[in-house]
Amino acid sequence: MRLTELVSATVLLILFIVKLIKGKKYEEYTKQLKGDDYPLSELYTVGYAWNDSKLFSLRGRLKLTLIKQARLLYDPNYAEFYAVTAWAQIMTFAHLFLCAGFILAGAMDFALPAFAAVIFAAVISYYFFSAMGKKLEERRTACIIELPEVVSSMALLINSGMILREAWGKIAESKDGEIYTLMRNANADMNNGMSEIDAIHKFGIMSDTTEIKKFSSALVQSIEKNGRELSSTLVKQSSEMWNIKKQTMLQKGEAAAAKLLAPTAMIFVGVLVIIIAAAMGMLL
Repeated sequence: MRLTELVSATVLLILFIVKLIKGKKYEEYTKQLKGDDYPLSELYTVGYAWNDSKLFSLRGRLKLTLIKQARLLYDPNYAEFYAVTAWAQIMTFAHLFLCAGFILAGAMDFALPAFAAVIFAAVISYYFFSAMGKKLEERRTACIIELPEVVSSMALLINSGMILREAWGKIAESKDGEIYTLMRNANADMNNGMSEIDAIHKFGIMSDTTEIKKFSSALVQSIEKNGRELSSTLVKQSSEMWNIKKQTMLQKGEAAAAKLLAPTAMIFVGVLVIIIAAAMGMLL
């Protein structure tokens, strides 16, 4: 058994070094990866090198899923780059965990580290694969929470006589937040020559949120009708959005309570064990 573990560890280590060398051509890519989302990014050249091989290249449904998520989170022109980077991240950490696990298993003559490495590699792969999806879900929730204030502000500014383009820019620059960032991106598109209809339509698509798509559709229809009925539509939507926000906040509260249930149960069991142990000690 130890011989098998040592041979496996040697092969994995050699492969890691080979891929690290072959992936040097991707160093310019890794230099652009910064922040907590890309830990140990200098090693991702290993994953990029694995992606070059036919057997472990990103393709099929996995590729389509990652590209779709990257298109919504980042500039659509760089969606494939971020999708491949996510795959390189997965391959790098999976290889790293497997390599470390088999080295420990061989050194200790104990198979458990190897099995643990396989499990950790699977868990870390799932974590990085679902990372963009999780960020999108968090952004959707944040947008729904921020949307009622945006709609209310838009209705107020339009009623005061401000045109839609000016109201949009004023609201976009008024605060920080997920929806305000998307609005600033749309405002930048308008300033760069994109039509208001196309920019607002893109804003709705990038939000990936039903409520915001409904809001952007109302604005687009208003532009096509020269602003008629926009004020009344916004007032009506504002009321609906506040109700949706209340429901969302209630759901978040229930989810937070559910997350606290497990630690509370563990603490209760721990206290119970301590009490039982003390009582048994006194009896003995």
